[in-house]
Amino acid sequence: MSTYYYVQPTDSLFVRGNLAFGDGGEHGSALMPPPPSLFAGAFRSAILGRDAGAMSAFLQDGHCADAHLAACLGTPEVPGEFRITWLSLAGQTHEQALPEALSPFPADLICLESGFACLQPRERPRGVASSGDLPLLATLVSSKQEKPRSGFYLREAGLRRHLQGELPKDAERIKTSAVHQRDPRLGIGLATESRSAEEGLIYTTEGFAFSPASTASTPCPYASTGFLVGIEGTNELLPDQGQLRLGGDGRSAHYRRVAFEPPFSNVVTGAVGNFRLVLQTPGLFAQGWLPDGIGREGDEFILRGPGFSARLVCAALGRREIISGWDLFNWKPKPAQASSPAGSVYWFDQLHEESRGKLAAWVANGLWAENPASPQAALGAGGGRIRRAEGYNLAWLAAWQN
Repeated sequence: MSTYYYVQPTDSLFVRGNLAFGDGGEHGSALMPPPPSLFAGAFRSAILGRDAGAMSAFLQDGHCADAHLAACLGTPEVPGEFRITWLSLAGQTHEQALPEALSPFPADLICLESGFACLQPRERPRGVASSGDLPLLATLVSSKQEKPRSGFYLREAGLRRHLQGELPKDAERIKTSAVHQRDPRLGIGLATESRSAEEGLIYTTEGFAFSPASTASTPCPYASTGFLVGIEGTNELLPDQGQLRLGGDGRSAHYRRVAFEPPFSNVVTGAVGNFRLVLQTPGLFAQGWLPDGIGREGDEFILRGPGFSARLVCAALGRREIISGWDLFNWKPKPAQASSPAGSVYWFDQLHEESRGKLAAWVANGLWAENPASPQAALGAGGGRIRRAEGYNLAWLAAWQN
Protein backbone atom coordinates (compact mmCIF):
# COMPACT_ATOMS: atom_id res chain seq x y z
CA MET A 1 0.00 0.00 0.00
CA SER A 2 1.33 3.43 -0.95
CA THR A 3 1.98 6.30 1.45
CA TYR A 4 1.77 9.84 0.03
CA TYR A 5 3.92 12.85 0.88
CA TYR A 6 3.61 16.50 0.01
CA VAL A 7 7.12 17.80 -0.76
CA GLN A 8 7.58 21.57 -0.62
CA PRO A 9 10.93 23.05 -1.73
CA THR A 10 12.12 25.68 0.74
CA ASP A 11 14.63 27.14 -1.74
CA SER A 12 14.96 27.34 -5.50
CA LEU A 13 15.20 23.85 -6.96
CA PHE A 14 17.87 22.94 -9.53
CA VAL A 15 17.19 19.82 -11.60
CA ARG A 16 19.87 19.43 -14.24
CA GLY A 17 18.84 18.50 -17.75
CA ASN A 18 20.93 16.29 -20.04
CA LEU A 19 22.07 18.85 -22.60
CA ALA A 20 25.81 19.43 -22.97
CA PHE A 21 27.01 21.98 -20.45
CA GLY A 22 30.36 23.08 -19.05
CA ASP A 23 32.13 25.63 -21.26
CA GLY A 24 32.33 29.31 -20.39
CA GLY A 25 29.24 31.35 -21.18
CA GLU A 26 26.94 28.31 -21.44
CA HIS A 27 23.51 27.94 -19.88
CA GLY A 28 22.63 24.87 -17.84
CA SER A 29 19.02 23.96 -18.67
CA ALA A 30 16.77 22.28 -16.12
CA LEU A 31 13.94 19.73 -16.15
CA MET A 32 10.47 20.38 -14.80
CA PRO A 33 8.78 18.21 -13.71
CA PRO A 34 11.81 16.29 -12.42
CA PRO A 35 12.27 12.56 -13.11
CA PRO A 36 10.98 10.19 -10.40
CA SER A 37 14.51 8.96 -9.63
CA LEU A 38 15.23 12.36 -8.03
CA PHE A 39 12.67 11.62 -5.31
CA ALA A 40 13.63 7.96 -5.03
CA GLY A 41 17.19 8.96 -4.18
CA ALA A 42 16.11 11.72 -1.80
CA PHE A 43 13.71 9.55 0.20
CA ARG A 44 16.03 6.53 0.29
CA SER A 45 18.79 8.78 1.58
CA ALA A 46 16.43 10.22 4.21
CA ILE A 47 15.60 6.71 5.44
CA LEU A 48 19.23 5.58 5.53
CA GLY A 49 20.53 8.87 6.98
CA ARG A 50 18.53 8.48 10.20
CA ASP A 51 21.18 6.01 11.45
CA ALA A 52 24.81 7.05 10.92
CA GLY A 53 26.02 3.50 11.59
CA ALA A 54 23.66 2.01 9.04
CA MET A 55 24.69 4.59 6.44
CA SER A 56 28.39 3.86 7.04
CA ALA A 57 27.79 0.11 6.72
CA PHE A 58 25.77 0.56 3.54
CA LEU A 59 28.46 2.72 1.94
CA GLN A 60 31.12 0.17 2.86
CA ASP A 61 29.33 -3.14 2.24
CA GLY A 62 26.38 -2.24 -0.01
CA HIS A 63 23.74 -3.57 2.38
CA CYS A 64 22.26 -2.96 5.83
CA ALA A 65 22.59 -5.31 8.78
CA ASP A 66 19.25 -4.15 10.16
CA ALA A 67 16.57 -6.49 8.76
CA HIS A 68 13.93 -3.76 8.34
CA LEU A 69 16.32 -1.44 6.50
CA ALA A 70 17.56 -4.30 4.34
CA ALA A 71 14.00 -5.26 3.38
CA CYS A 72 13.19 -1.66 2.47
CA LEU A 73 16.36 -0.57 0.65
CA GLY A 74 17.87 -3.84 -0.62
CA THR A 75 21.28 -3.42 -2.26
CA PRO A 76 22.57 -1.16 -5.07
CA GLU A 77 22.00 -4.04 -7.54
CA VAL A 78 18.77 -5.55 -6.18
CA PRO A 79 16.26 -3.08 -4.72
CA GLY A 80 14.15 -3.90 -1.71
CA GLU A 81 10.47 -3.18 -1.20
CA PHE A 82 10.87 0.60 -1.63
CA ARG A 83 9.20 1.87 -4.82
CA ILE A 84 7.92 5.20 -6.13
CA THR A 85 4.27 4.69 -7.15
CA TRP A 86 3.10 8.25 -7.82
CA LEU A 87 4.69 11.54 -8.86
CA SER A 88 3.01 14.81 -9.79
CA LEU A 89 3.27 18.49 -9.13
CA ALA A 90 0.91 19.75 -6.45
CA GLY A 91 -0.69 22.86 -4.99
CA GLN A 92 -2.09 23.41 -1.51
CA THR A 93 -4.67 26.10 -0.77
CA HIS A 94 -3.81 26.33 2.94
CA GLU A 95 -1.81 24.40 5.51
CA GLN A 96 -4.55 21.98 6.55
CA ALA A 97 -5.89 21.27 3.06
CA LEU A 98 -5.07 18.19 1.01
CA PRO A 99 -2.75 19.01 -1.90
CA GLU A 100 -4.20 19.00 -5.41
CA ALA A 101 -2.36 16.99 -8.08
CA LEU A 102 -1.18 18.99 -11.11
CA SER A 103 0.12 17.45 -14.34
CA PRO A 104 1.52 18.49 -17.72
CA PHE A 105 -0.93 18.01 -20.57
CA PRO A 106 -1.05 14.48 -22.04
CA ALA A 107 0.14 14.37 -25.63
CA ASP A 108 -3.42 13.94 -26.95
CA LEU A 109 -4.81 17.06 -25.25
CA ILE A 110 -4.40 20.47 -26.86
CA CYS A 111 -5.25 23.87 -25.39
CA LEU A 112 -6.62 26.28 -28.03
CA GLU A 113 -7.92 29.83 -27.82
CA SER A 114 -11.48 28.52 -27.93
CA GLY A 115 -10.89 25.80 -25.31
CA PHE A 116 -9.62 22.23 -25.21
CA ALA A 117 -9.42 19.83 -28.13
CA CYS A 118 -8.27 16.22 -28.41
CA LEU A 119 -6.22 14.18 -30.82
CA GLN A 120 -8.24 11.23 -32.07
CA PRO A 121 -7.09 8.11 -33.96
CA ARG A 122 -8.19 8.44 -37.59
CA GLU A 123 -7.52 6.67 -40.85
CA ARG A 124 -4.62 8.24 -42.69
CA PRO A 125 -6.04 10.63 -45.33
CA ARG A 126 -5.30 9.80 -48.93
CA GLY A 127 -2.13 11.52 -50.07
CA VAL A 128 -0.65 11.81 -46.57
CA ALA A 129 2.60 9.85 -46.18
CA SER A 130 3.89 8.64 -42.82
CA SER A 131 6.80 6.51 -41.65
CA GLY A 132 4.71 5.03 -38.85
CA ASP A 133 3.60 1.40 -38.93
CA LEU A 134 0.42 1.82 -36.88
CA PRO A 135 -2.89 1.71 -38.76
CA LEU A 136 -4.31 4.95 -37.33
CA LEU A 137 -2.89 8.47 -37.08
CA ALA A 138 -3.42 10.80 -34.09
CA THR A 139 -5.37 13.69 -35.63
CA LEU A 140 -6.51 16.98 -34.12
CA VAL A 141 -10.29 17.20 -34.07
CA SER A 142 -11.30 20.88 -34.01
CA SER A 143 -14.05 22.98 -35.56
CA LYS A 144 -11.55 25.56 -36.88
CA GLN A 145 -7.83 26.16 -37.34
CA GLU A 146 -6.19 27.63 -34.25
CA LYS A 147 -2.72 27.82 -32.81
CA PRO A 148 -2.18 25.77 -29.64
CA ARG A 149 -1.43 27.58 -26.38
CA SER A 150 1.26 26.49 -23.94
CA GLY A 151 2.32 27.35 -20.41
CA PHE A 152 -0.41 25.49 -18.49
CA TYR A 153 -0.75 22.54 -16.15
CA LEU A 154 -3.87 20.41 -15.89
CA ARG A 155 -5.59 20.46 -12.52
CA GLU A 156 -6.77 17.30 -10.80
CA ALA A 157 -10.40 17.55 -11.92
CA GLY A 158 -9.33 18.23 -15.51
CA LEU A 159 -7.03 15.21 -15.62
CA ARG A 160 -9.75 12.99 -14.16
CA ARG A 161 -12.17 14.24 -16.80
CA HIS A 162 -9.65 13.67 -19.61
CA LEU A 163 -8.88 10.11 -18.46
CA GLN A 164 -12.61 9.41 -18.48
CA GLY A 165 -12.72 10.41 -22.14
CA GLU A 166 -14.18 13.91 -21.71
CA LEU A 167 -12.81 17.37 -22.48
CA PRO A 168 -11.64 19.36 -19.43
CA LYS A 169 -13.17 22.72 -18.64
CA ASP A 170 -11.25 26.00 -18.92
CA ALA A 171 -11.21 26.39 -15.12
CA GLU A 172 -9.41 23.04 -14.84
CA ARG A 173 -6.10 24.39 -16.08
CA ILE A 174 -3.62 26.67 -14.35
CA LYS A 175 -0.65 28.70 -15.57
CA THR A 176 2.76 27.18 -14.90
CA SER A 177 3.89 30.56 -13.52
CA ALA A 178 1.34 30.13 -10.70
CA VAL A 179 3.10 26.88 -9.68
CA HIS A 180 6.77 27.76 -10.20
CA GLN A 181 8.85 30.47 -11.83
CA ARG A 182 12.26 30.31 -13.45
CA ASP A 183 15.15 31.42 -11.25
CA PRO A 184 18.45 31.58 -13.21
CA ARG A 185 21.67 31.83 -11.21
CA LEU A 186 25.12 33.07 -12.25
CA GLY A 187 28.10 30.82 -11.47
CA ILE A 188 31.88 30.99 -11.82
CA GLY A 189 34.09 27.97 -12.49
CA LEU A 190 36.69 27.15 -9.83
CA ALA A 191 40.16 25.64 -10.22
CA THR A 192 40.22 22.14 -8.73
CA GLU A 193 43.38 22.57 -6.63
CA SER A 194 43.41 26.25 -5.63
CA ARG A 195 39.61 26.69 -5.52
CA SER A 196 40.14 30.09 -7.11
CA ALA A 197 38.03 31.52 -9.96
CA GLU A 198 38.89 30.30 -13.44
CA GLU A 199 39.20 33.06 -16.02
CA GLY A 200 36.41 33.06 -18.60
CA LEU A 201 34.30 30.36 -16.95
CA ILE A 202 31.16 32.31 -16.16
CA TYR A 203 27.95 30.39 -16.71
CA THR A 204 24.29 30.36 -15.71
CA THR A 205 22.16 27.53 -14.35
CA GLU A 206 18.39 27.39 -14.41
CA GLY A 207 16.41 26.86 -11.25
CA PHE A 208 12.75 26.98 -10.28
CA ALA A 209 11.23 28.94 -7.40
CA PHE A 210 8.06 27.39 -5.98
CA SER A 211 5.12 28.94 -4.13
CA PRO A 212 5.23 32.20 -6.13
CA ALA A 213 3.25 35.15 -4.83
CA SER A 214 -0.09 35.83 -6.51
CA THR A 215 -0.16 38.83 -8.84
CA ALA A 216 -2.82 40.57 -10.88
CA SER A 217 -1.54 38.98 -14.11
CA THR A 218 -0.95 35.56 -12.52
CA PRO A 219 -3.50 34.90 -9.78
CA CYS A 220 -2.60 31.84 -7.75
CA PRO A 221 -5.16 29.82 -5.75
CA TYR A 222 -2.43 28.07 -3.74
CA ALA A 223 -0.72 29.06 -0.52
CA SER A 224 2.15 26.73 -1.44
CA THR A 225 3.21 24.50 -4.33
CA GLY A 226 5.46 21.48 -4.61
CA PHE A 227 5.13 17.78 -5.40
CA LEU A 228 3.02 14.78 -4.48
CA VAL A 229 5.06 11.59 -4.11
CA GLY A 230 3.62 8.13 -3.50
CA ILE A 231 5.90 5.47 -1.98
CA GLU A 232 5.38 1.86 -1.01
CA GLY A 233 7.65 -0.42 1.00
CA THR A 234 8.97 2.12 3.54
CA ASN A 235 7.97 -0.25 6.38
CA GLU A 236 7.20 2.74 8.62
CA LEU A 237 10.90 3.70 8.59
CA LEU A 238 10.12 7.23 7.40
CA PRO A 239 8.78 9.82 9.87
CA ASP A 240 5.52 11.55 8.99
CA GLN A 241 7.45 14.75 8.25
CA GLY A 242 11.03 15.87 7.87
CA GLN A 243 13.64 17.41 5.55
CA LEU A 244 15.09 16.24 2.23
CA ARG A 245 18.16 17.11 0.18
CA LEU A 246 16.66 17.62 -3.25
CA GLY A 247 18.19 18.26 -6.66
CA GLY A 248 21.47 19.97 -7.54
CA ASP A 249 23.48 21.37 -4.62
CA GLY A 250 21.27 19.40 -2.22
CA ARG A 251 18.68 22.16 -1.80
CA SER A 252 16.35 21.90 1.16
CA ALA A 253 12.77 20.63 0.91
CA HIS A 254 10.20 19.79 3.56
CA TYR A 255 8.03 16.69 3.27
CA ARG A 256 4.83 15.84 5.13
CA ARG A 257 2.63 12.77 5.01
CA VAL A 258 -0.84 13.45 3.60
CA ALA A 259 -4.01 11.40 3.21
CA PHE A 260 -4.04 11.68 -0.58
CA GLU A 261 -5.98 9.13 -2.61
CA PRO A 262 -5.48 9.06 -6.38
CA PRO A 263 -8.84 9.95 -7.90
CA PHE A 264 -8.12 8.19 -11.17
CA SER A 265 -9.67 4.74 -11.36
CA ASN A 266 -7.97 2.02 -13.38
CA VAL A 267 -11.35 0.62 -14.41
CA VAL A 268 -12.15 2.46 -17.63
CA THR A 269 -15.47 3.19 -19.27
CA GLY A 270 -16.20 3.74 -22.93
CA ALA A 271 -16.38 1.55 -26.01
CA VAL A 272 -16.04 -2.15 -25.25
CA GLY A 273 -12.53 -3.42 -26.02
CA ASN A 274 -11.00 0.07 -26.44
CA PHE A 275 -8.73 1.92 -24.01
CA ARG A 276 -5.77 4.29 -23.73
CA LEU A 277 -2.53 4.12 -21.76
CA VAL A 278 -1.16 7.52 -20.66
CA LEU A 279 2.36 7.63 -19.24
CA GLN A 280 2.50 9.34 -15.85
CA THR A 281 6.33 9.11 -15.66
CA PRO A 282 8.91 8.64 -18.45
CA GLY A 283 8.92 5.21 -20.06
CA LEU A 284 12.17 3.27 -20.35
CA PHE A 285 11.35 0.60 -22.90
CA ALA A 286 13.66 -1.98 -24.48
CA GLN A 287 11.99 -1.28 -27.86
CA GLY A 288 12.40 2.51 -27.77
CA TRP A 289 8.98 4.16 -28.01
CA LEU A 290 7.13 0.85 -27.84
CA PRO A 291 6.08 -0.27 -24.32
CA ASP A 292 7.41 -3.59 -23.07
CA GLY A 293 4.97 -6.44 -23.57
CA ILE A 294 4.10 -5.37 -27.12
CA GLY A 295 5.36 -7.51 -29.99
CA ARG A 296 4.93 -7.39 -33.74
CA GLU A 297 2.78 -10.18 -35.10
CA GLY A 298 2.59 -9.89 -38.86
CA ASP A 299 1.41 -6.35 -39.62
CA GLU A 300 -0.01 -5.77 -36.14
CA PHE A 301 1.41 -4.76 -32.75
CA ILE A 302 -0.07 -6.91 -29.98
CA LEU A 303 0.15 -6.27 -26.24
CA ARG A 304 0.17 -9.53 -24.29
CA GLY A 305 0.13 -9.79 -20.52
CA PRO A 306 -1.01 -12.22 -17.82
CA GLY A 307 -4.56 -13.10 -18.88
CA PHE A 308 -5.14 -10.33 -21.44
CA SER A 309 -4.20 -9.13 -24.92
CA ALA A 310 -4.97 -6.04 -27.03
CA ARG A 311 -3.92 -4.46 -30.32
CA LEU A 312 -1.99 -1.17 -30.45
CA VAL A 313 -3.50 1.00 -33.21
CA CYS A 314 -2.24 4.54 -32.58
CA ALA A 315 0.22 6.57 -30.49
CA ALA A 316 0.90 10.23 -29.70
CA LEU A 317 4.42 10.84 -28.40
CA GLY A 318 6.46 13.84 -27.38
CA ARG A 319 10.14 14.34 -28.14
CA ARG A 320 12.29 11.61 -26.61
CA GLU A 321 14.10 12.54 -23.40
CA ILE A 322 17.45 11.32 -22.07
CA ILE A 323 17.35 9.88 -18.55
CA SER A 324 20.56 9.53 -16.58
CA GLY A 325 21.44 10.47 -12.99
CA TRP A 326 24.23 9.93 -10.50
CA ASP A 327 25.04 6.64 -8.79
CA LEU A 328 26.01 7.70 -5.25
CA PHE A 329 27.15 4.25 -4.14
CA ASN A 330 29.52 3.67 -7.09
CA TRP A 331 30.19 7.42 -7.47
CA LYS A 332 29.70 7.53 -11.23
CA PRO A 333 27.00 8.61 -13.71
CA LYS A 334 24.15 6.22 -14.38
CA PRO A 335 23.86 5.01 -17.98
CA ALA A 336 22.07 7.48 -20.25
CA GLN A 337 18.83 6.01 -21.62
CA ALA A 338 16.35 7.38 -24.14
CA SER A 339 12.82 7.50 -22.78
CA SER A 340 9.30 8.10 -24.00
CA PRO A 341 8.27 11.30 -22.19
CA ALA A 342 5.57 11.48 -19.54
CA GLY A 343 2.21 12.24 -21.15
CA SER A 344 2.75 9.89 -24.11
CA VAL A 345 -0.52 8.22 -25.17
CA TYR A 346 -1.17 4.77 -26.68
CA TRP A 347 -4.56 3.65 -28.08
CA PHE A 348 -5.56 -0.03 -28.02
CA ASP A 349 -8.54 -2.08 -29.17
CA GLN A 350 -9.61 -5.76 -29.23
CA LEU A 351 -9.45 -6.18 -25.45
CA HIS A 352 -11.86 -8.81 -24.14
CA GLU A 353 -14.27 -7.31 -21.63
CA GLU A 354 -13.58 -10.03 -19.02
CA SER A 355 -9.84 -9.18 -19.15
CA ARG A 356 -10.14 -5.56 -17.99
CA GLY A 357 -9.41 -6.36 -14.35
CA LYS A 358 -6.21 -8.22 -15.26
CA LEU A 359 -5.14 -5.35 -17.50
CA ALA A 360 -5.76 -2.86 -14.68
CA ALA A 361 -3.69 -4.95 -12.25
CA TRP A 362 -0.81 -5.08 -14.75
CA VAL A 363 -0.90 -1.33 -15.39
CA ALA A 364 -0.95 -0.61 -11.65
CA ASN A 365 2.49 -2.23 -11.32
CA GLY A 366 4.01 -0.26 -14.20
CA LEU A 367 4.54 -1.02 -17.89
CA TRP A 368 7.18 -3.71 -17.58
CA ALA A 369 7.46 -6.86 -19.67
CA GLU A 370 7.52 -8.89 -16.46
CA ASN A 371 5.55 -7.50 -13.54
CA PRO A 372 6.08 -9.75 -10.51
CA ALA A 373 4.41 -9.22 -7.17
CA SER A 374 7.84 -9.09 -5.53
CA PRO A 375 10.15 -6.18 -6.48
CA GLN A 376 13.13 -8.49 -5.88
CA ALA A 377 12.13 -10.82 -8.74
CA ALA A 378 13.99 -10.47 -12.02
CA LEU A 379 12.80 -7.70 -14.34
CA GLY A 380 14.52 -7.86 -17.67
CA ALA A 381 18.21 -7.11 -18.08
CA GLY A 382 20.54 -4.44 -16.74
CA GLY A 383 19.07 -1.88 -14.37
CA GLY A 384 15.40 -2.69 -14.97
CA ARG A 385 14.80 -3.59 -11.33
CA ILE A 386 16.43 -0.36 -10.14
CA ARG A 387 14.50 1.80 -12.60
CA ARG A 388 11.23 0.16 -11.57
CA ALA A 389 11.93 1.03 -7.92
CA GLU A 390 12.73 4.60 -9.01
CA GLY A 391 9.22 5.04 -10.42
CA TYR A 392 9.66 4.88 -14.19
CA ASN A 393 7.04 3.37 -16.56
CA LEU A 394 4.06 4.40 -14.41
CA ALA A 395 0.87 4.84 -16.44
CA TRP A 396 -2.85 5.58 -16.17
CA LEU A 397 -5.48 3.38 -17.76
CA ALA A 398 -7.94 5.67 -19.54
CA ALA A 399 -11.09 5.55 -21.62
CA TRP A 400 -11.02 5.95 -25.39
CA GLN A 401 -14.11 7.88 -26.47
CA ASN A 402 -14.54 8.33 -30.22
